[in-house]
Amino acid sequence: MRSLSYSLGLMVLLTLLTSAAGCKGTQVGRQCILPSLGDAGVSQTVVGSPALECQSRTCLHVAGASPDMCTAECDSADDCEASSETPCQGGFVCAVPVVVGPFCCKKFCVCKDFNPSMDVPAACDAANAANECCNLPGRRENTTMYPACK
Repeated sequence: MRSLSYSLGLMVLLTLLTSAAGCKGTQVGRQCILPSLGDAGVSQTVVGSPALECQSRTCLHVAGASPDMCTAECDSADDCEASSETPCQGGFVCAVPVVVGPFCCKKFCVCKDFNPSMDVPAACDAANAANECCNLPGRRENTTMYPACK
C-alpha cells in the first residue's frame, strides 16, 4: 500500500511539473482599452499600464490599427504566447513599439497584422549619447550625463 501511495504521489508531481513546463507565462493579444486615449483617434503608438484586463497589465495601441491588445515585454517572439481570445491572425513578433516615455526602447509582443518594424529604432542605439531613453544601458547609472534618468 505504501508503494502505491508513493507511486501516485510521484505521478501527481510529474504531472504538475510537466504542466508548469508547458506554460510560457503571460499570454498576449486579448483586446484591451486605454481609457486615457478616449475616442480621439490617437495617431501615435502608445503602451499603457495598468491595463487590468491584461495578465501583464500592459496594453498596446498601435497608430492606425485596431483593436488595442494586451502585450508583454519579450526577448524574442518565442516569449509571445497568443491568447485563445486574440483577434490577431498573423501571430506576434517581439519589437520596439515606442521610443519615448517610460516604455521607450523596451521590446513588446506586437501583432504581425499591424506590420511592425523588426528593426531596432535609431533612437534605441545605446552607443549614441544623444539618445536619452532611460531604459538604455548605462542611462540610469550615469545621471550626470542623463539627469532625467534619476
